[in-house]
Amino acid sequence: MDDTYGDNLSGEDSLSFNQTVQNSASQSTVAAASQTTAPQHPFYRLSPELILDIIDLLPPESFINFAFANYPLLHAYGLAPALSRLRIAYITKNTQIPALFPLINMPAEIMLQIMRNMKPIDIMQFVFANYQDLVRQGIAPPLTGEVITQLRSAVSARLELD
Repeated sequence: MDDTYGDNLSGEDSLSFNQTVQNSASQSTVAAASQTTAPQHPFYRLSPELILDIIDLLPPESFINFAFANYPLLHAYGLAPALSRLRIAYITKNTQIPALFPLINMPAEIMLQIMRNMKPIDIMQFVFANYQDLVRQGIAPPLTGEVITQLRSAVSARLELD
């Protein structure tokens, strides 16, 4: 009789077969869970080098929008600074704190021209430090509820790992 499909398994073989099936089932469950939590957009499957090349081609205003929409990805690649809960609170609350630096009082066009000469990580550090003023100037985007939730989740996940 052919034993190709495991119809005639002895005691040890049967135990080994059952463990293999259970391990396969648990691995497929873990794989399915990771697929639901990982971003599904094809962009996230590109190599880090290609993503960095694309980011380098973006003008500052486009990079800022992209960075807020993809903060966890950029933080993982070292292109967005680690945020604290206090910084998230500053970014998400509409405060009227006056500009701390006279640089903020310069026209948006000049500010964007200066940012064109900055590295992406420096742009994001500047934006996070001066977010409210840059929103008032129209350089940084107003944040949607979804982006705020994503930023808070990324900060919470990072703080839990520390």
